[in-house]
Parts: sequence; structure tokens; C-alpha cells
Amino acid sequence: MEFETILKKLTCADCKDDGEKFTVSSRLDVISEMLAESEWNLIAKGNLCHIYSRHQLQADQEIVLISSHVDCVYSQLFLETQDDMLRGTFDNALTNAAVVKMMTDNRLPEGVIVAFTGDEERNSSGAKEVVKYLSEIGCYVRFIVVTDVTNVGWDHGLSFTIENDLNIDLLTAHNIIEHMKKYAGAYGFVHEAMPDETWLYDEYKLPCLTLCHPVGGDMHSDCGSTIRKSSAATYCDALSDLCKITTGDI
Repeated sequence: MEFETILKKLTCADCKDDGEKFTVSSRLDVISEMLAESEWNLIAKGNLCHIYSRHQLQADQEIVLISSHVDCVYSQLFLETQDDMLRGTFDNALTNAAVVKMMTDNRLPEGVIVAFTGDEERNSSGAKEVVKYLSEIGCYVRFIVVTDVTNVGWDHGLSFTIENDLNIDLLTAHNIIEHMKKYAGAYGFVHEAMPDETWLYDEYKLPCLTLCHPVGGDMHSDCGSTIRKSSAATYCDALSDLCKITTGDI
């Protein structure tokens, strides 16, 4: 399925929660439908998270987690095309779509699991549920890639930013920097950025960063924000590469 098709379906599907449970789960339902014919299985369905993996997880298994929040604050949802731009309510349907695209295209390496989480806009309780689930199984979290939107880098035409890098060992940091050189000029780096799920994962001392997609305008406004059509493919490539780097696949 083409990225813009996935993006439109997810952008126009609502997802809300009350801080304890999902109260509107249309986007989660659409994600489930899109992954129905894929190799990905819903292995855990919490009050504020849906976790997907190719296989059931085992104790002591090493995993890389993609954490992508599905909750949104909009009272109306839309997506429209404006020449080489797209405008819509993209927080956080935009990176939800990128994650689903990488899952359905089989561009994520073995050892990666995906969590679609709720309550990010307030207390990141969905991310907390994910940590609890993985801890109870006894998995070893090798790395976490959080996905979100940002205003950083929009004015400079960037396709993605790496933000809130936390608890990352020097070797992994070096590998990320080296492999990201091929995106020189297309991305930016912000060590301390606005709060997101990394701040919750940091409380557990887990290595993580946020891979953000720049948008123009108020990302929380019902009027929507803007993205360049050309940037989505680069963002998806970067997401795939980060997962390969942190699993040791490259």
C-alpha cells in the first residue's frame, strides 16, 4: 500500500483516551486491518497500548522497540493535498503511517517490536504499560526508537530530526552518527528537546531517542500542519536504518 494511502486512512481515524484506557480506538482498528495480511501479530493489547511482533516474546530475548503514540488532541481530522505539500492533523498519524509502511513492506529487521501507545499527550501512561509488559516477560530492551512530529527543522527543509537521545552507550552513538552521514543536509539533531515518550523511558534508564518528522504550523491545531511529500520516504528510510543499526543488522 502506498504511503499516502496509509497516511490518509490513519489521519482520518480518531484515537482518544482518558489517561487510563482508550475511549476511541478507530485508528488502532485501522492499523489492525492493515497488518492483518502481514507477518506481524498483535501480541499484547493493554488499556493504553497495542504491541506487535512477528513472534511471541521470550524471557531474556533482546529487542528493539519502536514506540509510536496514537492518541491525538484534535476535535476534527482531515488530510488534503496542496501541490507538493500535504496538510492535515498529523500528530501523530504521520509517524504512525511511517511505522505501518515499514511493517507492511518488511523493512524492519528481526528483533524489532512495535508499540502503538496512548496518553502521550499527557503522562505517557501507554509507554509505562509497555515497560511493565516487557519487564514481566523478562525481555532485554536493547534500544527504543520513539516516533513523533516536530516543528524543528521545518524552516530548513529537513526530512527528519533526531531528538532526546538518552542513555545511549558510546559505541551505539558512534554507529548511529556514522550511518546517518548519508543523510547529511537532510536531518538535524537536538539533544534536549520538548518532552515526549523518551522522558518516560529515561525514568527506567532505557537507551532511546526520538525520530521526528518536521511539520510546518501548529501541530496541535484543528487547522492542521503541513509536510512536504518528498520528506516521507527519507523519514521511512531513516527509521528502517535506525532499527538495523540498533539491532546490529548493519
